[in-house]
Amino acid sequence: MTKAAAVRQAARDNRWVGSTRGAAPGQVQCNVVILPGSEAPDFLAWCERNRAVTPILARSVAGDPALPTLGEDIDIRSDLPAYRVFEDGVDRGEVADIKALWQDDWQAFAFGCSFSLEDALRAEGIPLAYEERGFGGAIYVTDVQSEAYGGYGGPLVVSMRPIHRSFTRRAVEVSQAYPQLHGAPVHVGTPETIGIDLSRPLEALGTLSLLPDEEPMFWACGVTTQFAIQNAKPRIAVTHVSSRMLVTDLAIAALARAPLGADA
Repeated sequence: MTKAAAVRQAARDNRWVGSTRGAAPGQVQCNVVILPGSEAPDFLAWCERNRAVTPILARSVAGDPALPTLGEDIDIRSDLPAYRVFEDGVDRGEVADIKALWQDDWQAFAFGCSFSLEDALRAEGIPLAYEERGFGGAIYVTDVQSEAYGGYGGPLVVSMRPIHRSFTRRAVEVSQAYPQLHGAPVHVGTPETIGIDLSRPLEALGTLSLLPDEEPMFWACGVTTQFAIQNAKPRIAVTHVSSRMLVTDLAIAALARAPLGADA
């Protein structure tokens, strides 16, 4: 069993319930959105207009919980550590799996995640010194709006990582080579320019840490989809819970300079 498959099995057995950051190094992790088939066309059109947010790696056949291009044994109903359920756009909380909720017309979408981008940055020798300080990044709601379609829209959510100023240009270059992992940052420095107060993250992994010789770098974040769902108000929708991703058998290295839209 691969390391990624072992993480999925642990999630399936409710033995892995926390963050997947650092799980199965070298393997792609994915944000997930699951919707009724009637919602899928509008949601897909919104995704295509906001590809930095939602770089689709795979989407399922309606009613089929498998995503074979990401892992032969994947069952999207149980293989994430936790799921967030929305009814008419209202967050109804977290559940361990969605087997009891699953419907024959549901379709799953999987998107690249910046946890995987961190692996790519490490591989290129870009120091992620914040990790040594016990900080795993933070997410913020910006005052920038995603491009709306069919009711789906809302604010852009970004993930922030502090990078030493001598490496920011290289971090941008490496990120650009991975468009299916959110690609280049949407903003570097001056958080107030995009409506961010660094002291007020939506969520943070550890205590916020930004040193004087570091720049905050902001990447588009899959949590943007949750705000889009709240705006569109589909009858029901399910997403991953922030930082608890689908760990796949797809190698990060295989995505270098991959074109956007190479979904299954």
